[in-house]
Amino acid sequence: MSSVLKVEDTTGLLNKSTLPCLDLPFNSCYFVDHWLDNKTLQVYLHEIPFVKAGLPFDSTGIKINGITCKVVPYDYSNGLTPLIEYFSLSEDRNKLLVVYRYKGDLNISAINYGDKLPKFGNIFTNTEIEFNPIVYAKWNGSEINMFMKEARMFETSNYINKKIPFKVRFVDIKDLKEKFKSNENVINYPLYEDIQTDNLLETIGMRTNAIITESQWQKNEERSLFYYEYEYNLAGQKFRSYFRIYKQFNNGADYQKGDSIIIKYNPKQPLIHTIEKNYSR
Repeated sequence: MSSVLKVEDTTGLLNKSTLPCLDLPFNSCYFVDHWLDNKTLQVYLHEIPFVKAGLPFDSTGIKINGITCKVVPYDYSNGLTPLIEYFSLSEDRNKLLVVYRYKGDLNISAINYGDKLPKFGNIFTNTEIEFNPIVYAKWNGSEINMFMKEARMFETSNYINKKIPFKVRFVDIKDLKEKFKSNENVINYPLYEDIQTDNLLETIGMRTNAIITESQWQKNEERSLFYYEYEYNLAGQKFRSYFRIYKQFNNGADYQKGDSIIIKYNPKQPLIHTIEKNYSR
């Protein structure tokens, strides 16, 4: 918590000048940014509690200890482009389910086919310090299935955003059919395995260059791999995703930061894309 004090108040009680908290989930307290002038203080307020509650962000100014406070949303994304984990089209191709993150957080949004991605998930959003049981999500007709271990232990109302227009079901990961043959607990992500997406891009897909923004060697369950992130710009928007190449460290990286790769994208919804080489996720 933060307090706003006048110099003459510093020897008195501090709680009367404490910036308040809202009755919303997660971190919903105001906190100090900086002084705009001698009479106005700019304070931050997290957007995520409003998103979770299904409410619009409230930027109404507040007054503490006679000091005017201008309220602005805190940019939890830190200015990063969302990293697309995976996406899938609904059966009628009118909706897109997108799973994305910035760092250690997770966001899941359902958007109309041609819409832009919201900053935070309109179905599910959390931060990197919150527990997240969700492993995978996909359409099930007009509903959304979210897969996790021991799904019976979790109640959707404790995790899913309020006032969403879709029914969400928590399903045990053992009931997920799309799996790698080599590891029954790893999913074939729709970014590379979704038949609807493949057919769509084969019909109307266009090619452009993406730039490698991160190249690093990792070890995943004793498997050696190189992890690559890439970005591309289309229609005034920036998009970011990743792929992995499983190979030994001694064999060297295929790409370095700044290298160019070719992707195929949907001009009507540039978020829908695939890279030319079908690498593993």
